[in-house]
Amino acid sequence: MRHKVAIYKQRKSGYSKKPPYNPPLIFEEYPFKGDRMSDKGNEAYSSLRELFRLMELDLDNFGSAGWNPFGSFILQGQTILIKPNFMRHFSERSGGVKALITHGSLIRAVMDYAYIALKGKGRIIIADGPMDDGDFEKIISLSGLDKVKEFYKKTAGFGVEIYDLRQEMVIRKNNDITRKIKLKGDPAGYAIVDMSLKSEFKKDDTDYGSLSGPAFKPEILSLHHNKDKNEYLISNTLLNADVILSLPKMKTHKRSGVTLALKNMIGITGDRDWLPHISACRGSIISGAGVKEGPKFKKIAVSLLKKCLGWLIMPIIDNLRQFTGITNLCIKRGDWHGNNVIWKTIIDIAHIVSYADKKGVLRDEKQRKMFVIVDGIIAGEGDGPLNPRIKKCGVLVAGFNDFLVDVVTSRLMGFDPMKIPKFKKISKDSLHKLCDSDFKETDCVSNIGDWDKPLKDIKGKCLGFRPHYGWKNNIEISRNGKNYERIKS
Repeated sequence: MRHKVAIYKQRKSGYSKKPPYNPPLIFEEYPFKGDRMSDKGNEAYSSLRELFRLMELDLDNFGSAGWNPFGSFILQGQTILIKPNFMRHFSERSGGVKALITHGSLIRAVMDYAYIALKGKGRIIIADGPMDDGDFEKIISLSGLDKVKEFYKKTAGFGVEIYDLRQEMVIRKNNDITRKIKLKGDPAGYAIVDMSLKSEFKKDDTDYGSLSGPAFKPEILSLHHNKDKNEYLISNTLLNADVILSLPKMKTHKRSGVTLALKNMIGITGDRDWLPHISACRGSIISGAGVKEGPKFKKIAVSLLKKCLGWLIMPIIDNLRQFTGITNLCIKRGDWHGNNVIWKTIIDIAHIVSYADKKGVLRDEKQRKMFVIVDGIIAGEGDGPLNPRIKKCGVLVAGFNDFLVDVVTSRLMGFDPMKIPKFKKISKDSLHKLCDSDFKETDCVSNIGDWDKPLKDIKGKCLGFRPHYGWKNNIEISRNGKNYERIKS
């Protein structure tokens, strides 16, 4: 079976600044006929339409009042979960959070087409779990979704639901937690899903005693990942959804290489301390790494520079980190290409998202439909996912298979997918569940000629992303433009 992935390149690379982000023109299919206000600067809306046309979604009706691009997989009365990437509400860089979070103008456009498919009856839920120090209300305000929600209520009498899926957030000062705040969490609650023998952690000789989560609490993680079980706390809002519209941000990532559609689903978990991120056993990590310790003054120098000059000095810090490369501190934190843990967590969560039923029981058949749209209009490179450098790409990538969308997007970023652990090391069983085709045969359709061809025929560095410095010289496509190895089959 061959899958199609669409790639649309904008004329300009930017977002509307006017929530609630009305379309640049009142298109024929626009569902709010009483609203004639347009936003000529909202190219994301028109770009999304062109992306749908490339995907041939309800192509026969394109340009008519009856055009319903989501109609083939969203039915009237269903529950639709829009899952953006809401990392956090601040960045240490100039330019704010444009490279951190899915932009509200893209979310609004996707909402309109979900609303058309629902015919005004059903539920649209926007939900995510940001970083533990992310202020959800500020993220919603920065994204303009508060005004979008108000627009829907006033114009259509339709209640859009917006949920923070976390149970706790923290306040930090100088990287130290000074306060913990209990949150309401998912109003639908959570389910414990045990991957058991299906887990990627069961496919090799995992040392469960060495695993640790993002907060470096192996004592908590060991309760949920051990020789008897591999369990995750999953949002019931996710499990109850009929369709997931996943809207990840195009970014590099210090522990997984890239953070796209598969990694985006980490946000639907209820407790991050249940999620294996690294191996806490320093000796086993460094053994055979072949990496030299960087200058000892680096950490102190970087800290002082940041405190004194803030975001003005970030380009210098970038260059220092890229020059220094991987240090033992990177390895200890798991911020490097040798991280052999987090990709397994990502694959486990992807399996749950597709195959766990409403009660959290794993089934043989997929339980919900998914459509992915990667926000690469303004993307993030380098020190991702928290402090990436802004990269204006003007690109949207879409498809029905999250695994294949990630493979294609990684290649567009200038990386070799077969050098990224979650694609290179995935077990045959998991690969068969998540991707039922040879990814190199994926049909890429695009308004850019060099990308309008099968994935195996795309050449060169494409968008030429700079990887996180812990991944430098380890995932980039080869200089001679040769394609990558064939994935396991």
